[in-house]
Amino acid sequence: MSRKFSTIVISLVLATSFAYAAPATLATVNGKAITTIDANAFMAKAIPGMSFEKLDPKMKRQVVDQLINQTLVKDQVLKSGLQNTPAFKAQYAAIKDDLAVDMWMKQQMNKISVTDKETKAFYDANSDKMKQGDKKVPYEQAKKEIGQFLKVEKFKANMNKTTDALRASAKVEVKL
Repeated sequence: MSRKFSTIVISLVLATSFAYAAPATLATVNGKAITTIDANAFMAKAIPGMSFEKLDPKMKRQVVDQLINQTLVKDQVLKSGLQNTPAFKAQYAAIKDDLAVDMWMKQQMNKISVTDKETKAFYDANSDKMKQGDKKVPYEQAKKEIGQFLKVEKFKANMNKTTDALRASAKVEVKL
């Protein structure tokens, strides 16, 4: 009896795993599937924290229709050859460079840490400014904001050092 029960449980687990592993196809456009993964990605951009599965049927249909329209427009853009024009290539290169800089700066910011000792020292040194109206803001209440402020200040200082070093090792000519 226990062997039969084990087989049933394993079958249910596997069936459930496969149901969650494979995204459902919601529509196809010229043979290309639009899946629940696409719908959830769309929802994450449109309304952070909301998933496609939580929508009522009418809203789900609107999302699918929007994804169909986006797919059709993307296909049309690809057919137009716009992405092969010099203007597109120049703007795309600029976007890629800006994205790389943004990602690099986020990496630099993530390397910065602020200790409790630093936040407390800042709080103590600026205690006369730690007020909300006439009342002094308790350290524990101000700690998070102080930490964020100090992290930004450290980031600015690090970026100034970095750009100073880069300028020192480069040939820079200002022609104003």
